Amino acid sequence: MPEVLQPLRHVSLLALPKMLSSSIAIPMEMLEAARARLLLQRAGDSDFTIELVARQREPMTMLGGFPLQPHKACSEVEHTDLIVVPALWRNPRPVVKHEDSVVRWLRQRYLQGASIVAVGTGVCMVAAAGLLDGQVATTHWHYLDAFARDYPRVKLQRERLLTQAGRIYCAASVNSGADMMVHLLAMLYGKPLALAIEQQFSPEVRNPLDKGVFHDDQYSRHADEAIAHAQSWLRQNMLKPLQLELLAAQVGLSERQLERRFKQVTELTPGQYLQRLRCDQACELLQHSNLSVADIASATGFSDSSHLGRVFRRWLQQTPGQYRQKVRLKLFSG
Repeated sequence: MPEVLQPLRHVSLLALPKMLSSSIAIPMEMLEAARARLLLQRAGDSDFTIELVARQREPMTMLGGFPLQPHKACSEVEHTDLIVVPALWRNPRPVVKHEDSVVRWLRQRYLQGASIVAVGTGVCMVAAAGLLDGQVATTHWHYLDAFARDYPRVKLQRERLLTQAGRIYCAASVNSGADMMVHLLAMLYGKPLALAIEQQFSPEVRNPLDKGVFHDDQYSRHADEAIAHAQSWLRQNMLKPLQLELLAAQVGLSERQLERRFKQVTELTPGQYLQRLRCDQACELLQHSNLSVADIASATGFSDSSHLGRVFRRWLQQTPGQYRQKVRLKLFSG
């Protein structure tokens, strides 16, 4: 189960040579948007500082000649709550070796209590600090084999785009990094705010909140074959009304065992899981078909358009019509 995080007070965006600037620019903009919403809501003592930090405070030149001026040197930051480590261009080994003082700083801040979001090959900086030994992680697909050789103690998840190991969050790419920020904001400030930020930056809503941040601990490791069978059965019978007695019989559990174990490994009840499946399918049809909302409701297992609307708003904080309008605005017409 993901850790309960405390509201942010200070965020450090780490600047490194040969980094992909977008891998910290996008998290920065999402954090600033969240900060602005929190201030508008006057959500208690929820303000936080965002600073760009580097090995030295001297100006840096990014790819393409883009100039960057760090706010502080890492040595000046003795406490921070969140560190965003950027993706690196091409071979990350020279940067990791050259930035050994930053690697030590990462380790010190993590042991002090900071959380870390590492994007793409920036995960190598965290692995070099020894913070991922025996823990799950992912990295950019192009560097998977080299990462496995360089850091054999890390439990590399080749098929995962997002992983969590305690307070370390790894994203395989820049786009996955944006998804991870939504996930993190949901844990920090709740799903409604996170969904608002996601819709602001990506109106099609890719559903990172429950599409799978893989974390490997005693609470969330999904080795429950009976529940995996139940999930598969629900996907295959999505249009049918949920009958717990029938589902429990399919997987050889009592209804009580089914509900308890299902909630334990998915954080959803079987009914909520089925609703989410239906909403996901409705999203696909809203984006890629011209079916009416009533027809989509019928095609996805809802009793009528009103039923679809109520459930859709509960999960996505908007109506089906609003969702369709947003995603259609992003499509090019012929």
